[in-house]
Amino acid sequence: MKTFNTVVSIILLVAVGYLFVKEFSGDDTQKTTKVGASEVTDALNSEKFGQARIAYVNSDSLAKNYEYREELKVQLETQAKKMEADIAYRSNGFQESLAILQQQAPNLSQQQLQEADLEIQQARQQLQAYAESKQRELALEERKLDSLLMVDMDLVLEDIKEEFKLDYVFSYSRQSSLLTADDAFDITPLVVERLNAIHQKKKEEAATEKKK
Repeated sequence: MKTFNTVVSIILLVAVGYLFVKEFSGDDTQKTTKVGASEVTDALNSEKFGQARIAYVNSDSLAKNYEYREELKVQLETQAKKMEADIAYRSNGFQESLAILQQQAPNLSQQQLQEADLEIQQARQQLQAYAESKQRELALEERKLDSLLMVDMDLVLEDIKEEFKLDYVFSYSRQSSLLTADDAFDITPLVVERLNAIHQKKKEEAATEKKK
């Protein structure tokens, strides 16, 4: 049974509202961050932005450079692999029991066969219910991890929006409806820098608290 191969969400902000989109699989051809946060700051302060303050976040670059998102992705992938192995183990046990029953079938009475068939059907249903339950648990965990990412992303984007008086922040990726964009309006490096700084600070605080 297939498990969740794509895990964790890439966070996007789309025109006056924050929209989170899941894109866990990476692509080596995706656009990477080409400029630093200081260049983004200079661009935001330039006259090129004009009266309508517009910027965009490149979701492909964000996915590849946001450290916390990558850590959560690995965490969820590890859980998915454990779940897959557990279900495979239980499925193999079911198949072995079924093979034994098939070998014994010629020596069983009609009533014994009916009882065995009923037990097999119940075991199959229990296995299916167990697999579905585990998949729901994984989906719930995925949503929890998404919410963790949303907290920092909302904070960073709101700060940048207020700091540079932005009116619109769009998402841009190979899959978006925005077909092309000027690199001068790409604030992804600044977003990534601040997200990673928040994550690093939290890790240091957690390490300090652990030593107490």
